[in-house]
Amino acid sequence: MPPLKPADYLRRARELGAGRAADAPVTRLALLGSFTLDFLSPYLIVEADALGVALEPWAGPFGSLEQQIFESTSPLWQGPRDAVWLTLRIEDVEPELARDLPAQGAAVIVKRLDQLRERVVALVEGIRARSSAHVLVSNFAPPPTLDVFGASDPDGLVHLVAALNRELARALKAIPGAHVFDWAGVVAAHGAARFGDARLWYLARTPLAVEAQPVVARALVRSLRALLRPAAKCVVVDLDNTLWGGVLGDDGVEGIKLGDAFPGSAFKDVQRALVELKRRGFLLAIASKNDDALVKEALARHPEMVLRAGDFAAIEAHWEPKPESLRRIAAALHIGLDALVFLDDNPVERAAVRSALPMVEVVELPPEPWLVPSAIAQIAALDRPRLLEEDRARATMIAGDAHREEACRAASTVEDFLTGLGMVAEVGAIDALSLPRVHQLIHKTNQFNLTTRRHSADELGRLARSPEARAVWLRLGDRFGDLGLVCVGILRRVDGETWEIDTLLMSCRVMGRHVEEAFVHELLARAEAAGARRVRGVYRASARNHIVAGLYESVGFVPHSTSGDESHYEIDLQSAVRPSWPAFIRREEQA
Repeated sequence: MPPLKPADYLRRARELGAGRAADAPVTRLALLGSFTLDFLSPYLIVEADALGVALEPWAGPFGSLEQQIFESTSPLWQGPRDAVWLTLRIEDVEPELARDLPAQGAAVIVKRLDQLRERVVALVEGIRARSSAHVLVSNFAPPPTLDVFGASDPDGLVHLVAALNRELARALKAIPGAHVFDWAGVVAAHGAARFGDARLWYLARTPLAVEAQPVVARALVRSLRALLRPAAKCVVVDLDNTLWGGVLGDDGVEGIKLGDAFPGSAFKDVQRALVELKRRGFLLAIASKNDDALVKEALARHPEMVLRAGDFAAIEAHWEPKPESLRRIAAALHIGLDALVFLDDNPVERAAVRSALPMVEVVELPPEPWLVPSAIAQIAALDRPRLLEEDRARATMIAGDAHREEACRAASTVEDFLTGLGMVAEVGAIDALSLPRVHQLIHKTNQFNLTTRRHSADELGRLARSPEARAVWLRLGDRFGDLGLVCVGILRRVDGETWEIDTLLMSCRVMGRHVEEAFVHELLARAEAAGARRVRGVYRASARNHIVAGLYESVGFVPHSTSGDESHYEIDLQSAVRPSWPAFIRREEQA
């Protein structure tokens, strides 16, 4: 399909706007910059639609950043904002740095760049003080220079700008909901020489050449999508002509193409790309129409194999349809089908999965194997704003699940199995260290989630500090390993004697172990310690949380009232009917 022209973007953006219902949900993005940004709107709308995001961009006048952010009457604050993009260029705000570098000296340049970083951070903090919107902040690309040996000077602008970007990233990491948009990376990937257009700069105060405009829009909405939606959890791969060249059943283990000579070298790099995804916390699985024993032989014996059987959380190698394999993988890993990304070289298999399982992300792989690693790097569903330790440890946790299932089969009763697990639950209050994982869990947990309220990181921080709330987590481990932070609960005071459970969720990975009973016990104890005589629970039905519809009644709550789509329950803390802490789970207080 040929790339769209500017007129195509304008036409398509108008069509999307005209075809959208008045009450349809949209993401409202504000654009604030040191150069003109209005021209990006149609590109943003169309590229966002390609990623499943309905976008409504608004661009502030260039250069008036402080006025837009700090004045309460600014148009920026006249409507809700889901996200803000803040982008400044050194050439616009500090033009003399590049022009008079030799005369100023490194010390002066460093001071000026530090002041620029402080200005950007102050702008971000100003946005955060007025809004819970996600904030994307462009880092800086070095201004173009005539000095071809500029990079040879360790105190030159190239290296000083790199240091500026590093310090900017550190500062933004400390601000909830603020993230770096890699402007410098986009410029480098596209090519600085083709990125700008001097004519457009002088005529319209835009530094972007026409061909660079959709490139920036595409990168920006990809970053935005990662903030709005949880990343996928598992990459499911085919084998023949996807993970290696050739057909295993025909060519045998020795005949498949995998090694340091082409085309085997390209397939080896595909495997290396998947190894990197595993390091970033994504699960790997196989769905292949192949003989299971032969597949496992190839994974074990082939000397050039980068991935081995142990790298895959699930292997479905048989002759049944691929959609059925994906259903089994999702069930085995206790994740939704919408958490799967499917890679297969065969367009017929891709079409079959798209038709039967439209919620699965099916990647349109290029037929040339040397292009597949870069195609994997472009999968937006695998973008994750921040990588947590729980993400890195996910594959190890899944491996522990296999041992748990084996122990379950060996136990004579459920009680013997649960006792034999040796579970230890650590409980604590949400703080700065636990907040990123809590925020992640709130936004990705759908099934065991009583209200599906998606609090922002900023809101979570305020609730954690409020004397009128209690924000609690539970972390679980057993003799097979650490399962990570798996429960989140938030209590809010309603009146002097009544508290309400605003949020109650648990990772589905620990269902069936009575952990929910332990956690509700913990929440009630904390409410009682805060002076509560009664606690209300809220259940708000969603498309996926029906499994917890009866939770409150099962732990002693009684129906209280109904309001819209919410059912309210209540428990009298003086009542004898209260959930107890399970005897087979040892409780530990946060260190």
